[in-house]
Amino acid sequence: MVLRRNVYLIFLFLWQFVPVKVSGQVAVDMTGDVSNLLVQTGFEDVAVMCDGDALYINYSDNIYRGPVRGAFEVFRLLLDELKTDKSIHLLLQEDCIPQVALVLQEDQVVAYLNKTLSLAELMSSVRISYDTDEYGPVFKGIKRENHSAGKIDLVLYPQITLNNSWMDKLYGVIFNIAPAVEVGLWKGASFTGQVIFPIWNNMTGEMDYVRPGMLLFRQEYRFPKNVFMAFNIGNFNASRMGADLSFRYIPAHDRWEVGINGGLTGSSTFYSGKWELSEWRRFSGAVTFRYNEPFYNLQFDLTGQRYIYGDYGVRLDCTRHFGEVSVGLYGMLSGGEPNGGFHLAVPFPGKKRMKRRAVRLGLPEYFDWEYEAQSGNEYFARHLGRSYETRPDENRSQRYYNPSYLKEMLIKLASER
Repeated sequence: MVLRRNVYLIFLFLWQFVPVKVSGQVAVDMTGDVSNLLVQTGFEDVAVMCDGDALYINYSDNIYRGPVRGAFEVFRLLLDELKTDKSIHLLLQEDCIPQVALVLQEDQVVAYLNKTLSLAELMSSVRISYDTDEYGPVFKGIKRENHSAGKIDLVLYPQITLNNSWMDKLYGVIFNIAPAVEVGLWKGASFTGQVIFPIWNNMTGEMDYVRPGMLLFRQEYRFPKNVFMAFNIGNFNASRMGADLSFRYIPAHDRWEVGINGGLTGSSTFYSGKWELSEWRRFSGAVTFRYNEPFYNLQFDLTGQRYIYGDYGVRLDCTRHFGEVSVGLYGMLSGGEPNGGFHLAVPFPGKKRMKRRAVRLGLPEYFDWEYEAQSGNEYFARHLGRSYETRPDENRSQRYYNPSYLKEMLIKLASER
């Protein structure tokens, strides 16, 4: 009996010197390491949670051009620097609103770490989906690091307009610089304040004056089952001021998308150096059906629309995404008159921007431009086919989150390394 008690005491004494792996502490250390690394890199709204063999990361990317480079960099940091052997779940946000989820399974991660799988092969196994509802409970109560709210971007937007409607000049040319202050407020909310500075033009009217550009408040929401809503109020482009409400629905099959929007606006002009506004009486709206063809990265948009001045029409766009460049053709019929042309969005130089401190100065991520074939005086006198945009960086490359396209770009980035 005495011998048994002595053995028990000796066992307890030796046990305190034996290193014991505490899974909870390991998880805490892992989340801290990941969070610190991503914040130091410049990512914002970072939240990290480790649950067993799964690592969940929520982040906003305001330093890399487009949505793909940032996701690729997060994967690289986790795999090559932290050597994580867990499954990786990335939740990519914009203004704290989830956009897409990117998932790497544990066995694929381990195969890459063991060098039996190349980086390009690993990226081809990434599962990308618009379905993010399951991640809401995961990040509930998790503190976010490096908040984007309250930080300011000063973006210098170039504006170029060409018009060949006159007989006495080859082209009417307008070249402006339109700096915009863009501020994140709270979840889904932002403010944009823009001023247009004329650089050179051979036109008359408001083009010679420093004048307001887009001045607007925006609030976005994401509802369950991939329903997105955006509300904008303020001064838009196309000489309109008012309010606009839009909804988007993306079915489980991510090739399709349906959108609807409506706006109530009045005119906002700056003739003779005086800002003149009218009452908000003109209603416009649109219903859009989108199909994404994955093999050639083609995007088809069919839109039925009531335009600003009451004419009804239909428009068909076909856009091809060549990496980060988007080029498309369109045809439309409005008020019984045909029209058409092409549009493009090309990236500005600089794949990575400086980390955002209190204020960050730079160019927009993309330059977009649209050519309109129908430019006769009669067509413009009838104000046919006129619509407006609700943000200065609206183009077909900026927020293209289609999963097939994102995966192809991830594989391309991996192959370039």
